[in-house]
Amino acid sequence: MHPYNVRPRTHSAFTLVELLVVIAIIGVLIALLLPAVQQAREAARRGQCLNHLKQLALAMHNFHDTNNAFPKNIYGKNAGNPNTWEGWHLFSANYKLLPFIEQDNLYDQFDLDNTWEYNRDNPMNVSLAAFICPSSPPAPDAEAISWGGPGSNYGWSSGSSPHTAHACTKSNCNGMITTKDETRMSDTTDGLSNTVFISEFLSGDGNDGTPRYPFDILYTGDNAPYDNIANKNFPTQAEIDAIGLQVESGASGERSNNGTLWAWYSHGQSILNTATPPNWRYPSSGGSCCPGGAHDWGVGFIGARSMHPGGVNAAMGDGSVRFVAETVDLLTWQRMGNARDGEVVTLP
Repeated sequence: MHPYNVRPRTHSAFTLVELLVVIAIIGVLIALLLPAVQQAREAARRGQCLNHLKQLALAMHNFHDTNNAFPKNIYGKNAGNPNTWEGWHLFSANYKLLPFIEQDNLYDQFDLDNTWEYNRDNPMNVSLAAFICPSSPPAPDAEAISWGGPGSNYGWSSGSSPHTAHACTKSNCNGMITTKDETRMSDTTDGLSNTVFISEFLSGDGNDGTPRYPFDILYTGDNAPYDNIANKNFPTQAEIDAIGLQVESGASGERSNNGTLWAWYSHGQSILNTATPPNWRYPSSGGSCCPGGAHDWGVGFIGARSMHPGGVNAAMGDGSVRFVAETVDLLTWQRMGNARDGEVVTLP
């Protein structure tokens, strides 16, 4: 065959339009895939968070088996200047729990005969994964803010009363753990499986003076709005919303170093209450403010909060764990926190 009769070889190629179509299809697939990947990651983080809560609840049970009581949320002694709050070592129940979560060496590093600065800056400043939810933003550390620390996202439930910190005795706080008094399983007369033992909260954003919901804690300057609650064991929706509006529109102060120190005793650091629903629409708040960053004084709404979509994780008194929707009825949630109101509640 004559060489000039040979047909030239041709090469197929994408036209510009075809290339743009392929790119568009890939973009759509990525857009569809990313939410699924994010949901899968959050599901894994939420599962890990639930496991942390379960391990802490079981550690509390082991402590009770050994000591015939749960630890109170204040441990310490006078040191330095006994005439001020700085003269007290005020460690949380988590400090007493360390040997039951395989942290014996860290427990031994706490020194009640040393200064409070020593304990805050040394053993209390050790980061422990057991107290941190992987879905939560990191806590501001000690270099970022006064009373910053390694992080603390779990709080023992003091019940449905707004009494906090030094005012949280068995007579004022109705939860499974109080700050001032030891409690026992037998005190939970509503049943361990029906009572919230421990749940979640968020760390502050580390920027004092610039309130940021839902992370920071705001203050009213006195206890007056909380004094207006008729039944402290069961604040009504109208009562908590009135305080929430007041705080949101005109707080006297704000702190962003809550959720930093797992071994510090105060509400917002190692203990919370169920007076308000999970992920409450208004900021966490208190009356007067506030050594130690969170809520050291008499009253406040220091409730359960998380970054999990739609609710919070919680461990019940029997060690079981569950996800509680933020749409839960307020009174139901309060009764779940109250260990001895005589009403047994169940969630759908």
